[in-house]
Amino acid sequence: MSTKRVVRLSKRLARRNATPKEAVLDAARKLCFAEGVDGVSARKIAREVGCSATAIYLYYRNIDHVLHHLRMEGHALLAEYFRRVDRALPAIDRLRETGSAYYRFGIEHPKYYELMFLSRFKDAPPREFVQQEVFTLLLVRDVVKDAMDAGAIRTDVDPMTLANALWSQVHGVTSLAISGLLILTAPGREHDLVEVVLDGIVNGWRASAPS
Repeated sequence: MSTKRVVRLSKRLARRNATPKEAVLDAARKLCFAEGVDGVSARKIAREVGCSATAIYLYYRNIDHVLHHLRMEGHALLAEYFRRVDRALPAIDRLRETGSAYYRFGIEHPKYYELMFLSRFKDAPPREFVQQEVFTLLLVRDVVKDAMDAGAIRTDVDPMTLANALWSQVHGVTSLAISGLLILTAPGREHDLVEVVLDGIVNGWRASAPS
């Protein structure tokens, strides 16, 4: 991309209060949410932004790199859902509400959810992005550990193992709800189903009363 074209692009973006990198990400988000991951291409992004397709690679390595940035937006949003859970709740209730927060995030932001958990990419995300993904799960791990420390749930299993178990089970019902499959098998009762799943988790993990 010539220097003159970069300058022209920068001037257009300045009028929209966006940097070139932000403009590319905004365009990719718009395309991804409207057409899915397969609908995102350098050509389409360039058309949205008003630049050449090659200009995108001044800011991102490839399209997967762009999409990984969008995935991190989703992880930041999911972490915020977890942080909204009332820390004043009893530990066992906070554990349940954390699972419920995950489900709500998926239902309220299905496009981010699909991008984060249901899409596959040729290129692995950068290491710092992987760390951010792990951080999101660590928020769940910390809630599990608090419940363990409070004597509310079993302590014979590593807290990270239970955090993954909670994630796996709630992820299953969330993915089915987003895909529309539950509309066929449990129309109008999707919320009831996630409550049953959370009941099973909480009741199954409760610490045994001392004999």
